[in-house]
Amino acid sequence: MKSFFVFLILVSTITLQAQNNSNEIKGIVTSYGAPLPNANISLKGSSSGIQTDSNGKYSIIASPRDILVFSYMGMKTVEIIVEDVTKILNIELLPVVQELDEVTVEQKKLKGQESMAIEYATKKSIIRTAYGFIDAENAGYQMNFVDGASINTSAVYLADALIGVLPGLRRGEGNTVLLRGGGSLENPRPPIFEIDGVIFTETPDFLDLSSIDRIAIIPGLKGSIKYGNIASGGVIIINTKGRFLKREEGSDKPYDQAKLRNNKYNESMATSSLKRSDPIYITKMDEALSNNKLTEVFLEQEKIYGSSPYFYLTALKHFNEKSTNDFIGQIETKLLQKFEDNPNALKGLAYLYENQNRVGEALSLYKKIFVLRPRYTQSYRDLGNMYVVNKQYQKGLGIYARYKSFRKLDTIAPIEDGIDAVMDTETTNLMALHADQLSISNEDRIDGDIGGIRILFEWNNSEAEFDLQFVNPQARYFTWSHSLENESERIYDEKIKGYSCKQFLIDETQEGVWKVNLKYLGNKGFDPTYLKTTVYYDYGRPSQKETIQITEMSEKNINRALLSIVARNKFGK
Repeated sequence: MKSFFVFLILVSTITLQAQNNSNEIKGIVTSYGAPLPNANISLKGSSSGIQTDSNGKYSIIASPRDILVFSYMGMKTVEIIVEDVTKILNIELLPVVQELDEVTVEQKKLKGQESMAIEYATKKSIIRTAYGFIDAENAGYQMNFVDGASINTSAVYLADALIGVLPGLRRGEGNTVLLRGGGSLENPRPPIFEIDGVIFTETPDFLDLSSIDRIAIIPGLKGSIKYGNIASGGVIIINTKGRFLKREEGSDKPYDQAKLRNNKYNESMATSSLKRSDPIYITKMDEALSNNKLTEVFLEQEKIYGSSPYFYLTALKHFNEKSTNDFIGQIETKLLQKFEDNPNALKGLAYLYENQNRVGEALSLYKKIFVLRPRYTQSYRDLGNMYVVNKQYQKGLGIYARYKSFRKLDTIAPIEDGIDAVMDTETTNLMALHADQLSISNEDRIDGDIGGIRILFEWNNSEAEFDLQFVNPQARYFTWSHSLENESERIYDEKIKGYSCKQFLIDETQEGVWKVNLKYLGNKGFDPTYLKTTVYYDYGRPSQKETIQITEMSEKNINRALLSIVARNKFGK
């Protein structure tokens, strides 16, 4: 034990040294699936660079922790931090979206319906129509807005309250109103009214004027395009107070964007029954009807795919599911011998070991990964966690403590959410559940009862991009997107600190079945990614238990059901 901790101290000095091994990195740059010739690739901070060839292909030399910059005129620039295993980077560049605001060109992110719904409460230039939300800032045509607070609520008729407040509005016959440009001088057309999504062809004098929150006018020509000829006189849109405000369910609290959004889920949004285009070696293994035939197929396909660790990982998973063949041990030996310096391959095998409850063998692999990646904070977390799983609590706590000491020495990345939250959560849990084994005094003991269900996602390839959709028992959902497009700052933090995990805590007061769905977006290479999902029930309590699920992510852009979780209130158990 002492020798191991001496080893850790020696390794910690290595963590302060830069890794100088250079990699030849190859790939192809595309845009909407088509090769992009003459795209620029350079090392950040360097004045030199290369360009892709006529087929969009490139090759460049870079070292771990270098930043490769991919750029092309009119395209969004992509920056990728090089890692020790980086060999293939296939990059897709997308156009920069620009909008014209009079004579000024600005780069903006187009608003979606959900984002406008969230901003509705605080932004008066957004109106809710029968066709969805419209923001006057990017509607593409002139819209006039009026705050309901400026209306004369003592007026008898709606026309009297609006005239003088809405630009270009004048009285027509009776209690009707007319908009400038509505119809012709000889044949003026009154506008239609839309109140909270309901269309009225006559002035809605029944409306309580004090209930009006905001009003917008769409001119006749644009109104006709959106509503048809009925709107040739224009459209007056009225939203009443509180009708479209997003609030926390069961309260008057403002809408919390970090919690479940008001998205309604239906089963068609995720499917696990779509036909897969598996590699040929998997198809042939599926067709094997006996152990001998399965082994024969493996040996045949190994001649073709033996240079890829993922061939062996996928074959191992397949053999374990389909066979009790003793040949499994030979496959593991080949994988360990051929790819002993590949941390991604070792981590994928460690995931399989954990899933099979082969704790000692998984611990041995995480020690090897720690030596290969002493700067990666994920190495500390995985090793400490595996000590805890192996009931070596003192060693586990020592690794967690070593991590905190390492972080103080690391001036590159600040402490914030991400791996730090995971480590803090697990350290607290360890000290709360195993205080006796750690010889923690009564006065120093802490409460680790965070309650509910904890879900920890880990993936072996840091370039992996995917969406996780969480559906609560009321069929409301939110999506966490692990992609450069949506979470570039987080992915940068992951690369700098060296981690690939994310935890979620499920509120157990929302009893019922929670569903988690997955959409894999790729990993900039050709190999699959292994996702390890650990679900902890009664987290932080003496009754805590866990389940592990390993998922191979290879099929892209397909919504698939990942897991279902039953949440129960602790007082109802």
